[in-house]
Formats: sequence, C-alpha cells, structure tokens
Amino acid sequence: MSPHLTTLLGLVLCLAQTIHTQEGALPRPSISAEPGTVIPLGRPVTFQCRGPVGVYAFRLEREDRAKYNDSYNVFRLGPSESGARFHIDSVSEGNAGLYRCIYYKPPGWSEHSDFLELLVKGTMPGTEASGFDAP
Repeated sequence: MSPHLTTLLGLVLCLAQTIHTQEGALPRPSISAEPGTVIPLGRPVTFQCRGPVGVYAFRLEREDRAKYNDSYNVFRLGPSESGARFHIDSVSEGNAGLYRCIYYKPPGWSEHSDFLELLVKGTMPGTEASGFDAP
C-alpha cells in the first residue's frame, strides 16, 4: 500500500472515530489485567477488554514513553460476546506501560477505556541472586 493511501486511510479512520465519539452513542469499554497489574518478570498476564454485546473488534493499545502506540486486535467476535482477551506468555520489562482498549461496533469506534498501568517487577523465574556483593 502506498504511503499516501496509508495516510489517507488513517485520517479517515481517525475522523470517523472523532465524529462517532462526539455523538456519544457507544459506552466506554473497561480494561482489567489478570492476575493483576503488578506482574513478576517472565510470568504471564492477560488483558481483558469489555464492551457491549455485538462488538465487531477490540483493540488493545500500549502507550510507551515515546508516545508510540503498539496495537493488538481481535476481530469478528461472536454475536453474544462482549469482551476480548489479550495474552502475554512471559512479560519483559518492555511490556511495562500504560494500556487501554477501544472497540469497533458499526457504525464506528468507541471512546477509549481508562488507562491501566502494567508494572513488571523482579527477576526471571528460576534465577536468583548469587549472594555475593560486587567489589
């Protein structure tokens, strides 16, 4: 896809989201993390995004310190589903940060959820400090 077409598509999607958000027709999604928001390094975490029944797609967005968004999408939910799960098998320090959800339900996108902050703590499972102090 050409850079101009990609830019145009992005602008159209942003405009559609802005217009729909101004209408206020869709409720904000909620976000949670299992087993919690403080995860030991190397352990799994699952983000749960929830919205109304009939959502077509959910997007999980991560905002890092440079304001760059990573996005993870789940499309074509069943007609009776109202949530999506995003799983990370083994968290690293790079997974720490602010996460939020948004969903698409025709004819447009919802507002974003509140931010959820994921903290990654400690050392990799199975590794321990040597017990010796550095000189």
